[in-house]
Amino acid sequence: MNRRLCGSLLVAAAIFVIGCGEAAVKTEKGGKKGAKAEDNKTVAEAPNESGHTGWWCDEHGVKEEVCSMCSSKVAKAFQDKGDWCKEHTCAKSQCFKCDPSLQKKFAAEYVAKYGKEPPEPTAQLPEPKEKK
Repeated sequence: MNRRLCGSLLVAAAIFVIGCGEAAVKTEKGGKKGAKAEDNKTVAEAPNESGHTGWWCDEHGVKEEVCSMCSSKVAKAFQDKGDWCKEHTCAKSQCFKCDPSLQKKFAAEYVAKYGKEPPEPTAQLPEPKEKK
């Protein structure tokens, strides 16, 4: 009896693991038969309009979901709120050129999540001050 019960549990567990692996992958095109491999990217792999898929925008030094420089939807939302730097074409609340202290504010979010300093942004950096 115990062998039969253990065997049944093992089979059920194997089916559950295999079944969950298949069901957990949602595809953009519905995973239809005959669809091309590139049409069946998982939703998690689908990049936003900038091609970024992570939590952090390395290029601009802010969380990806609020990056006004990578997403036109996000930019529009900031513009609609009146939070926009026309000179540097980004949210005023994310403009490191106008307010370099903002970079530290966003870096603190990264440190809180990962326990280490974020990568140095490669864009929207403040201009170096000239030495006199």
